Amino acid sequence: MYHDSGRKGISFLGDVIASLRWQDVLDILVVTFVVYRTYIWIQGTRALRILIALMALGLIYLLARWSGLFMTTWILQYLWAVILVIMVVVFQSEIRQVLERLSPVRFFLGRPEILDQLSLDEVVRTSFELAQKRIGALIIFQRQDILEDHLKGGIPLDGRVSYEVLSSIFSPSSPAHDGAVVIREGRILAMGCYLPLSDNPHLPRNFGTRHRAGIGITERSDALSIIISEERGEISLAVRGEFVRIRSPEELKEKLQTMLLHPKKSKGWWQEALTTNLLPKAVALISVFILWTMIVKQGQAEMWLTVPLEYRNVPANMEIIGERVNRVEVGIRGPHGIISGISPDEVKAYVDLSKMVSGINLIRLSADNLRVPLGVEITKIQPSSLRVTLENQKTRSLSVRARLTGKLPDSLRLKSVEVEPASLSFQGPESAVNKVREIFTEPIDLSTVRGNTRISAALQIDSPQIRLAPNQPSQVYVIIQVEGAT
Repeated sequence: MYHDSGRKGISFLGDVIASLRWQDVLDILVVTFVVYRTYIWIQGTRALRILIALMALGLIYLLARWSGLFMTTWILQYLWAVILVIMVVVFQSEIRQVLERLSPVRFFLGRPEILDQLSLDEVVRTSFELAQKRIGALIIFQRQDILEDHLKGGIPLDGRVSYEVLSSIFSPSSPAHDGAVVIREGRILAMGCYLPLSDNPHLPRNFGTRHRAGIGITERSDALSIIISEERGEISLAVRGEFVRIRSPEELKEKLQTMLLHPKKSKGWWQEALTTNLLPKAVALISVFILWTMIVKQGQAEMWLTVPLEYRNVPANMEIIGERVNRVEVGIRGPHGIISGISPDEVKAYVDLSKMVSGINLIRLSADNLRVPLGVEITKIQPSSLRVTLENQKTRSLSVRARLTGKLPDSLRLKSVEVEPASLSFQGPESAVNKVREIFTEPIDLSTVRGNTRISAALQIDSPQIRLAPNQPSQVYVIIQVEGAT
């Protein structure tokens, strides 16, 4: 059996590959490229967690549906929109940062380097000279996360990174020497910036405001900080809330190259495009191919379902009278894999009567009156329209009489029959209630009576549109009194 399944799977895969057109190949490659560039753009950011979470939810939904976990499938299907809203609210800052960074040129050609080699050498040189002179400094490298929300004060600069500029900024005589310098894409974005402080209780006690600010910005973003201590002449490198002390210019240069510079291109353009980041590219290609196979190659299927029709929101003090349509025929179309797994319970039909008026109402049925699984198209509804007649509801007090059958024994004679209570309140459509004069109990056989008796009896309401009003008993007592025959 397993060998047969394997052969069928290989045969199906071979048929799919053999039927590929050049348009299909181009379609797959274009979507793969977009998926891969999206991954490259958001990798290492918290925005990637949103995408992973959404993909995980989709996978859980498919597995739950395949496994027959009806409650899990129902929750994920009908709460999907709520889940998306919750995720947008929770991750609104990360989503906004991604959208603010998004540029079509960068998306397709890649992001520019945060720092070039020449600027990196200038930063390393400046850092160690400032440390030797015991001049405090704080240099921030903005990577992918937007930092504007975390910066206070600051003087816009937009200048080239150089030893002279950095030295003059952090000179004790400079008015901006106590703030931080922010570098983005090889240029000094601003100077004299004040940053949020870290509240990590495990930081060394000798760390002052400069160290806590340099670590604090890395706790809230993916920025990288170089912190130069004025008291000890030490250099620390902070990233993601962690810090390391730097002992030599070579060590600092190596770490900055690893974190801020793109590797140099030593291969041909085509060779590099095919071989670099091979695993993400392969995953993107395989995922897109599977998705294409599921969506395109499974074909479309149609089916008819008979589903119950639910009448919702009947106006207060009104009722439906006359014949009503209780079921509708629904034609649906969609991918074969989805259609084949749909049961009638998954399709719901309803009409909203909240805006209807007394009398005859013509209602046209459309896709808005149906709830179907995602990915399914409604092709036809039979009947296409309904006539719903509404009438005002009426409550009326009606007398209750006992329905007697059979005969008393020859030795007894019927003296009296009473019903307790003698009348009850009933309600229903006005025309139906007006036609009824009295309500009878279920039949009571007199042949079983042997003396005065009190019998509990249910009511027999002949009209299906009439019912007991709220808080009325469903049974009455029939009191039968007899006397001996003369």
